Amino acid sequence: MEQRYPIYSEETRCRDCYKCVRECPVKAIRVVDNEAAVIPENCILCGHCVTVCPVGAKRVRDDLRRALHLLQRKERVIVSLAPSFAGEFRDIPYSKLITALKKLGFFGVSETALGAQEVSASISRSFGVTETGLQLSSACPAAVELVTKYFPELADRITTVVSPLLAHCALLKKIYGQDIGIVFIGPCIAKKKEADTHPDLCDVALTFDDLRKWFDQAAVDLLTITEEIPNSFIPYKAHNGALYPIEGGMIETIRCKPELHNRFMTLSGVQNIRKSFEGLTNRHIDSNLFIELLACENGCIHGPKISDNTPIVSRIAVLDYADNSFSDVNSCDKEMIFSSYEPSPNKSSIPSNDELAAALESIGKHTPDEELNCGSCGYETCRELAKALVAKKAEPCMCSSFMRQLAQKKANALIKTIPYGVVIVDHNLHIIDSNYKFAELLGPEILEINRVIPGLISADLATILPFSDLFSQVLLSSEEINQHFVRYNDKIIALTIFNVEKTKLIGAILRDATVTEYRREQIVEKAQEVIRNTSVTAQQIAFLMGKNAAQSEKILNSLIESFSPDNLIPPAQE
Repeated sequence: MEQRYPIYSEETRCRDCYKCVRECPVKAIRVVDNEAAVIPENCILCGHCVTVCPVGAKRVRDDLRRALHLLQRKERVIVSLAPSFAGEFRDIPYSKLITALKKLGFFGVSETALGAQEVSASISRSFGVTETGLQLSSACPAAVELVTKYFPELADRITTVVSPLLAHCALLKKIYGQDIGIVFIGPCIAKKKEADTHPDLCDVALTFDDLRKWFDQAAVDLLTITEEIPNSFIPYKAHNGALYPIEGGMIETIRCKPELHNRFMTLSGVQNIRKSFEGLTNRHIDSNLFIELLACENGCIHGPKISDNTPIVSRIAVLDYADNSFSDVNSCDKEMIFSSYEPSPNKSSIPSNDELAAALESIGKHTPDEELNCGSCGYETCRELAKALVAKKAEPCMCSSFMRQLAQKKANALIKTIPYGVVIVDHNLHIIDSNYKFAELLGPEILEINRVIPGLISADLATILPFSDLFSQVLLSSEEINQHFVRYNDKIIALTIFNVEKTKLIGAILRDATVTEYRREQIVEKAQEVIRNTSVTAQQIAFLMGKNAAQSEKILNSLIESFSPDNLIPPAQE
């Protein structure tokens, strides 16, 4: 079963703010149907999009289940703990941290810094053999991804030693056997892909976030945990490799040989690396220079999954932890594994001039003057957005100025075609916009002004409308007026005033209700006449019915009396 890419988007949470597009240093984000998704083939796994996403739509793959399954499958599983732990858990003695990890079921805990020392020793030894020219460190997997994808011409300048994690895994398997399981824990998201790519060395890569979640689930409290027995790192504690998570830490471990005459440089932060590489020439490439590359500014102590973003404090904690008595760099593992890094250039094609022009027109940029380069879409320039449109990485709706113009055009079209008068005014009752029907309602004089100043823009409503006090009332109270009838000249106007922006901007719809009201009054008069006639008729009917009822009653009573026993004639006797 294919694994999910280490960084992915929770699409239902995306709020089309384009912050990930804006912040991604390599623009490895595709926006489709207003949803921003990571493009794996372009992504370098720096994790910056995860850090900046305001709604948590960018997620990091959770590998806790894989780690738990590994503990069930393997008899011995060892933690490869990133040296940045000294900054992440600076208030926790490392012996307590080891105890806590063992409570989760691990056989032992080892420092990834041991692999870092092996890497430094190997590089240091190579410097004394040949003139190396430009060399780029392979320690940071995100930086390696950046070079191979975006500067493929420099891929052959990456040192051929593996990363500290892979070197450490190889060392652990050599000491404890090939059947052990290894789980890396650190602040780096890119390590997840490194583990995916090298399952023979590292089984699972977790972040510090994952570990803290695991501690919570297992009810392991780092602050109150009691050491059952003194715990130490296996197979032994690291020394100078503990400096790797800070800027210049790797160089510090390499330069401990005084006879080395190489020049060294540290570049941290993807943008800094990109800007620096763009100025490289062949003369610079042939220089005897080693560059330590770190995708995260300030180094791993400022990684995407560091819980406390205080690099200075974390740096001090790492320096305090690191042992000043550096190990002998000549202790390089003779069976150190090596690797080459093949270029895998970003295959985004360059759009033709016609394609670029068509894309620019789709966002309303018909001339260079219309290219605002505001950056709200996430791209620095309108042309960069146009390139993304051609590459199907972006949508026209990402251009806020274009959408605003489109909305304005639709609003204008609606205002102009609506069969009623429409006016929008600011808090000073100055007209922002109005339509022809509004001027027509106010009479020939205002209509003439409208021909000179279309929309009566900036006109003072109070000077042209005698019932402007109703507008002032809505501005002050924010209580809207619905279907209020006012008389203006020989017209009856139905007026509705609504808030556009309370106390600042209001709009009104005015409808000539004269004919309608005249007809309504006629209907009312006719109805009243019918009611009056009906009432008279009803009274007459009631009178007649009453008179007839009295006569009928008299006749009936007379009949009743005639048939009463007292009035009957007795029969004749025989």
